[in-house]
Amino acid sequence: MKKDITTKNLLENNDVFADIANVNLFGGDPVIKQEDLEEMSADTSYKDLEGAHRRLSRDILKKVNRLGGCIAFIGYENQIGINNVMPVRDMGYNYTVYAKQIQNLVADNRKNKKSAYAKVLHDHQKLMPVATFVLYYGKKRWRKPLSLMDVLDIPGEDRGIWRRLLSDYRIKVIHMANQPEEIRKMYQSDYRVIADYLAYHKNEKKLYDCLREDRREIIHVEQLLDMLCALSGDGRFDEIRERYVNSENKEECRNMCMLLDMCEKEGMEKGMKKGMKKGMKKGIALTKKVLQMNAQGKSRDEIAGELKVKGTVIERILGTG
Repeated sequence: MKKDITTKNLLENNDVFADIANVNLFGGDPVIKQEDLEEMSADTSYKDLEGAHRRLSRDILKKVNRLGGCIAFIGYENQIGINNVMPVRDMGYNYTVYAKQIQNLVADNRKNKKSAYAKVLHDHQKLMPVATFVLYYGKKRWRKPLSLMDVLDIPGEDRGIWRRLLSDYRIKVIHMANQPEEIRKMYQSDYRVIADYLAYHKNEKKLYDCLREDRREIIHVEQLLDMLCALSGDGRFDEIRERYVNSENKEECRNMCMLLDMCEKEGMEKGMKKGMKKGMKKGIALTKKVLQMNAQGKSRDEIAGELKVKGTVIERILGTG
């Protein structure tokens, strides 16, 4: 649940949403403009065939006011692992958006006293297209299911018959993990950091060097760090986020290099304070031992020999020399 929420938070931003579509669907061309995107509710209510009210929640849905000569809807579904019923889920998501459009048009027709009756809609009334894409973050390649036929229990020798009887429904899966550098370079939004993380997450040194070299301004710092933490399970990203949130110089920490610098600087200061505290404890313990041994009548050299410390240290404790 946490992974679902945090991955959605970053992708809901129009600049990131458009960037992912343009890189993975249109080869980096800015076909979708962020100003053409309109937020849509991820929760859709509709009536089933029996007239009962149903509700379906999806990850992200946006209305695109200009795409391919028309208005359309695009949805993203985030998947960390392979889902074996994804084609059916995808069908449900798209159906609810089409059903909602039909309901709205029918309501307008009734309001204007122009009902289409048995036709439901008039001949000139058309629906806006809906497309859903699965953004898959897993390591294993998603080979199946890629269509409705992959979900159905049909013997291999009989599939030819059923392909003539059924309208197969194919889903579009975009494998986000380990994208090659030529694709990652196309990202213009904060998502570039996510793409680089997915490419180098197995090589910590390479990942660190990559993040260190990234001087591009980050727009959605907290949401980006949330997503990195959710995908990686690495608490260090959570720690960087916490320090960024509590920082008085947020405007100076708008790229990954500066965020790492801030974390390392504060980490060094924290380590120094911890070291001083530890040193004080050791000093107090040593002083107690020296005083006890001195009370027992042992000489300075005997104490130094047993405790394996320099004679000058014993002299400072005992105030002699």
